Amino acid sequence: MPNLVKPLFICLVSLGDIFFTRCWAVEERILYGVDPLEGGGNRDIIIAAPVIKIDSNIGIVDFSHDWLINYIESLSRNVDTFVVDTFFGDDIVNDDLSGSRAKLSFNTRRILGQPVGYKFGISVKLVLPNTDEKFNLLLESAEEDGERDNNVISTVDNVEYSTAIRYIFEATEDWRIDLDTGIKLGIPMDPFTRLKLRRYHYFEDYRLRTTQTFSWSVNTGAGEKTDFQLDHPLNIDRLMRFNFAAEYLLNNDYLELSYGASLFHELNSKEVLAYFLRASGDVIEEATFNNYGVGIRYRRKVYQDWVFAEVSPELETSRANEYDITPIIMFRIEALVGGG
Repeated sequence: MPNLVKPLFICLVSLGDIFFTRCWAVEERILYGVDPLEGGGNRDIIIAAPVIKIDSNIGIVDFSHDWLINYIESLSRNVDTFVVDTFFGDDIVNDDLSGSRAKLSFNTRRILGQPVGYKFGISVKLVLPNTDEKFNLLLESAEEDGERDNNVISTVDNVEYSTAIRYIFEATEDWRIDLDTGIKLGIPMDPFTRLKLRRYHYFEDYRLRTTQTFSWSVNTGAGEKTDFQLDHPLNIDRLMRFNFAAEYLLNNDYLELSYGASLFHELNSKEVLAYFLRASGDVIEEATFNNYGVGIRYRRKVYQDWVFAEVSPELETSRANEYDITPIIMFRIEALVGGG
């Protein structure tokens, strides 16, 4: 038996040597087959391999972000058509929207301790055919902040109207220049003319509209008004607007000033809420403010997309009543027709 141990041991050693030699050869071929940059002895083998980048962006988030940017940009460039002019009907004749448009309104205004005042209003802008939209026919009533009638029946008969022909010299994304020539109907009649220049500046998050109006009429004489309007969309349903205006009449020989700030909030597709703060004054002696107001405007579509109802409570204080706080409430029904 001992005679078999030595040959068996030699055999096992031989087999082991063959096995490990072959295994090392295989391992060596594998290691050198990957073309190592370094290695050998007891040094680490560093293998060059491409780094796989994992895309951590979420598609739906990027899409929402891009959509929001485009929406706000569109809103800032068309804010008048989105909330203020279309939904609130402001400046329906003197706005920057193309096409024939009309506004019919009836409103009441009640100052605490005084009778209710009524006002009927109409504003019409007709684009004359075959004029390449250069000529418009205007018909409008006196401004809503003018005198009011205490008799609801006679308020329609006592409205003062004016009519004019407008010629549009230029209407681009950056400029709008137009000239109105017409007459205010009444006794006596009051011919007038006004040249209006508007310049638009677009920034990353703001839109600035600068308006300068040169006017003349027989009754009021020559005058000039400069208006700055700064719009800042806060998000897809809120808009902040700042206003500053200065008006000068040659016959008065002093400036009338007005400031304002408004926050427009679209509650849904049928309702809009606006918070406003305003102040006005003059520079007869020095720059001063003599009238302040703060309030809200709630407006809702009541029939399709063109009939609206609005309620606007306000607190007003002025030098005329020794700065006593006066509650005021206004109701309005309004129809907007046309546009585009």
